[in-house]
Amino acid sequence: MEMKFVKWLIILILALGYGSSSLYAGQLEQIQAKGELVVSLNRDYPPFAMTIDGHLTGLDVDLAKLLAEYLGVKVRFVQPDTFDQQIPKLLAGESDMIIAAMTRTVERGLKVSFTDPYFEVSQAALVLRELSPTLADSYFDLLKINGLVLGVKADTTHEKFARELFPDNVIKIFPTTAAAVDALLKGDVNAVAADSPFVKVWYETHPDRYLKFAALLAPVTKEYYAFAIRPGDPFFLGWLNLFIDQIRIDGTMDLLNHEYFQEMAWTKQTPGSPKKVTPAEMLKNAFIARKKAMIDIRRKDLKAVKPDYDYNPSVP
Repeated sequence: MEMKFVKWLIILILALGYGSSSLYAGQLEQIQAKGELVVSLNRDYPPFAMTIDGHLTGLDVDLAKLLAEYLGVKVRFVQPDTFDQQIPKLLAGESDMIIAAMTRTVERGLKVSFTDPYFEVSQAALVLRELSPTLADSYFDLLKINGLVLGVKADTTHEKFARELFPDNVIKIFPTTAAAVDALLKGDVNAVAADSPFVKVWYETHPDRYLKFAALLAPVTKEYYAFAIRPGDPFFLGWLNLFIDQIRIDGTMDLLNHEYFQEMAWTKQTPGSPKKVTPAEMLKNAFIARKKAMIDIRRKDLKAVKPDYDYNPSVP
């Protein structure tokens, strides 16, 4: 009797192991079988997702395209009307994953599985310069403003953080950050809270607004963007984490950060699809950029050191 029980126990363990292994690989296999990766993006959130001359572009868009390339499939993008629809639509099967500048939180983690972080941000703000306190540089300086009316995107960490600091009558909710900024320009609010990359990019791409608005960018929080997938698929989650490790190691993220936050050529894009850059080219470009930076640092260091000899070019 005991041997029979052990026999059936072994069969059960093997069956469960086989079944779970098949389950874990399920979503990746389904994506490859249908030949399409459906990615849910943010709406109007430069430089992560934006439409320029009819073409979707942005850091999140580039990452999704690279993911699809590794999987050997096409990528299709969906953009929910409001941010609070991202997770419900993922869970309903309308997308395979979310790459939408979504912050990892414990509350969201009860509904979806988050990957390792791919981008670090802080709470930041745009504010009317005439209301901004002297030497103001951080989100917390908003607390010093009398008559503050703060615009925030609904169902985000921006809204949650604002509600922890300000009374409800100070906060105005908008479906997108772009809508909140439009309200700022119209005078319906006098400040907008958003993640630091958005604030930095908006401010630097609107030099004609420097005299009217100030950007409060000093870091006050540490928050992390991550990809989100439906829970229960460790194999897919593990592969995505490997992808994130890869793009950190090979210089892809360094290059994308440089292109979208330093060089910012996308602000002057001409019509037509942007030139495709392969991972190898990204690695080459990042390598060259790092070498150039090292050389520039060495040159500066050499200029700062006074030579311990007298140099006279007329003396051979």
